[in-house]
Amino acid sequence: MSSRPWTAALGACLALAMVPLLGSSVRPQVIDQDSGSLAAEVEPGGFAMPPVVAPRGKDPAAVKPQGKVLLDEDFDGNKLDTSVWNTCHWWQEGGCTIGSNEELEWYLPQQVKVSGGALQLTAEHRAISASDGKDYGFASGMVTTGPPAHEKAPKLAFTYGKVEARFRIPTGQGLWPAIWLLPANENSTPEIDILEVLGHDAGRLRMRLHPKDRNASSIGKKYVLPDGYTLAGGWHTIAVDWSPGKLVYYLDGRQVWQLVDKQVPDEPMYLVMNLAVGGSFPGAPDADTKFPAVFGIDHVRIRSND
Repeated sequence: MSSRPWTAALGACLALAMVPLLGSSVRPQVIDQDSGSLAAEVEPGGFAMPPVVAPRGKDPAAVKPQGKVLLDEDFDGNKLDTSVWNTCHWWQEGGCTIGSNEELEWYLPQQVKVSGGALQLTAEHRAISASDGKDYGFASGMVTTGPPAHEKAPKLAFTYGKVEARFRIPTGQGLWPAIWLLPANENSTPEIDILEVLGHDAGRLRMRLHPKDRNASSIGKKYVLPDGYTLAGGWHTIAVDWSPGKLVYYLDGRQVWQLVDKQVPDEPMYLVMNLAVGGSFPGAPDADTKFPAVFGIDHVRIRSND
């Protein structure tokens, strides 16, 4: 990450001031409340079947492409493209976390790898004395297309469009993979949660909007896969179509939620993908949680709505 033009002391003060306002699921007390509307009835077993394996570029779960390509990332090769991706949030250097969620991980660049045609965000159980002066019991990985540092331009931000990611989640108590959008102006809201899964509850996909007005209630939907199937053990594709006043979510090519609301964001936002460990929402890992745990991303595609 880029160096900041202020002193370390001022940077620390800024981090302490901003962290309580930032992060995925900043209102964990309401995140399990369903609201909004399910746009279409799901056929029994419609999402229960294991994903079909198809050649890259011909994924049957992909949303039909249209609009200008803003990002087409297949994670080929063996190196992360740092012209597109950061490995920490803009508000901290030398690693980062989200203290407002009481998370137990410290994100480090070395926990982010590109290998075998996929991005690997790896959580490990090891002691870390972090640059924020605290000790953490876990290291993990994250990426973002946002600002590399305070008052720096985002590497990729957009207003309206289609975001698609093909992913494979780890399972286990305390694991919290997430894909989400944050505003390019460094505010903590609005926030669009494209995907959140709790490792001990892998049969439930959580989708949510945190409005720009922090006094407004968040709006979300939990989609439960039918027939006892889960998102574990295979690759799946999540997508959201973001347009004025409307969010439409897709899982493996089938629409699972539609939100029509005036609080849908209308400003530039950037992408975040991370594997959190512990915190007030998922709880701490237990003795059965296996480490290292890997959140895999096969591809990310972003298109405008033009």
